[in-house]
Amino acid sequence: METQTIDHIGIVVENIDKAIDFYEKNLGMKLIDKEELKDRGIKVAFMVGKNGESAVELLEPINHDDMNNTVAKFLKTKGPGLHHLAIRVEDINKALEDLSAKGLQLVDKQPRPGARGHLVAFVHPKSVMGVLLELVQERL
Repeated sequence: METQTIDHIGIVVENIDKAIDFYEKNLGMKLIDKEELKDRGIKVAFMVGKNGESAVELLEPINHDDMNNTVAKFLKTKGPGLHHLAIRVEDINKALEDLSAKGLQLVDKQPRPGARGHLVAFVHPKSVMGVLLELVQERL
């Protein structure tokens, strides 16, 4: 599998609007996308710095009490903080195939629609030294 670059770092927050305000006012970052992924039960916002190459993804559960939602569960058990590392790949299906062949435990065996219209898939933290890894392929 060949990684193109780090796409973003995912951070779980209690209030996405307050987090956006914090990143804008204190870190000089700019909001480039904000949306609700209703099928996943989350709100997301992408912030970038001056160069715009890598982003910070802010994640807030739509329903904070839904313990079937992984982001709500994360927030309830661990509190706000670093959730995942996302890397950009050219061919997400090939990347999943390569990682599976190497014995890594996949959360998603097939890519699914993600934020910004991209395809995404996750690799279990047990296979990535405790870090949830997201693979991101830009849709053409």
